[in-house]
Amino acid sequence: MRALMSIPLIAIVLAVGGVYFAYGQVDPCRVLAVERARRATTSIGTDLGGGLERWTRLETSQLSTGECVGGVLDSWGERLSRHWH
Repeated sequence: MRALMSIPLIAIVLAVGGVYFAYGQVDPCRVLAVERARRATTSIGTDLGGGLERWTRLETSQLSTGECVGGVLDSWGERLSRHWH
């Protein structure tokens, strides 16, 4: 029974660890800022340094946690849909 109860906990820890590994953050609004900055950098083909990430952090700081989570999930969904088509 304990093993069954620990599976969701392990899944959560792995998910949070994966997000931290990928973005260096676990706060949804900061993750969204990093995601937006990386996608913008990829689309323009050049690295603008930390300036773009600071700008996107300013934008995402005005959002609620729920809006940031939704934004991250939407961004991941867009990325996956492009990858599979």
